[in-house]
Amino acid sequence: MSGLIDVHHHFMSQAYLDAVGVERAASPGSAGHVEPWSAAQSLEFMDMAGIDASVISVSAPGIDMGSSQATAKLARQCNETQALMVRDHPKRFGSLAILPLPDIDASLHEIEHAFGALKADGVVMMSNYGGDYIGGNKFWPIFEELNRRKTVAFFHPVAPEGFRGFPGVSLSTMEFPFDTARAIMSMLYCGTPEKFSDVKMVFSHAGGAMPYLAGRTAVLSQRNKDFKLSGDKLMPAMQGFYYDVTQSLSAPTFAALRALAPLDHLMFGSDCPFAKEPQVLAVLAELDRLGLPPAERKMLERGNALHLFPRFG
Repeated sequence: MSGLIDVHHHFMSQAYLDAVGVERAASPGSAGHVEPWSAAQSLEFMDMAGIDASVISVSAPGIDMGSSQATAKLARQCNETQALMVRDHPKRFGSLAILPLPDIDASLHEIEHAFGALKADGVVMMSNYGGDYIGGNKFWPIFEELNRRKTVAFFHPVAPEGFRGFPGVSLSTMEFPFDTARAIMSMLYCGTPEKFSDVKMVFSHAGGAMPYLAGRTAVLSQRNKDFKLSGDKLMPAMQGFYYDVTQSLSAPTFAALRALAPLDHLMFGSDCPFAKEPQVLAVLAELDRLGLPPAERKMLERGNALHLFPRFG
């Protein structure tokens, strides 16, 4: 196999939609609704787009059901369904386990089940939980366990706390890139990537707004003595992250990312099932227009992902 490896491919089962609510689950897109989804539909999409393998993860708004018990139950349901997909199609699907955050103890329990019984390929976490950003030290027990396992942690944006958005403009259009930047900022401020250096951290959508803000942050952060990875520590920390290029292959966006991150830390993402055939074909056309040398393009399309998910090799 020599096609794409998609690291940004969402789990959207009917059971998940029933639990979360279709209206909440539709927030990433601009159409105002989501349709039923199945593994068969993903496989059809993948075959159309030339995607060999996809790593499945829950999208925004995540699974916080308002109670720890209900959230843990939904996490287990999602993770076990994803594991069945991997079992049935081991060379086509991987699984990032969703954690029942903000409950730390329940999340540690789910990590044990996900990596032990379900053989997950990593975990997915949201950018913030009720306004608490993921790099903060309240989440360090999670990172300590992920660091011990030397595994992948994928971060997906959600709506910032208390912000309802602009009328007619989806959250995914503008607020998601900024909330990814806030999540990264929390990492840098608290020193989380330095403390847990064996966690392979992957940020969605080319790091959102952060490549543009990195230089400004490196300078201005030095005014705050509590900012752990400021100044000349900031750029190396961000270069150590991985980034998917989902919806981020336009010339200006990709140029900003490439000025910040090494090519071997960039990976392809489709955003299925929110992305449909026209959108992914447009993304592939943008990839053509970038004119990357064949070896570099192959790294972005699949080679870099194989370092994090070697079983697809």
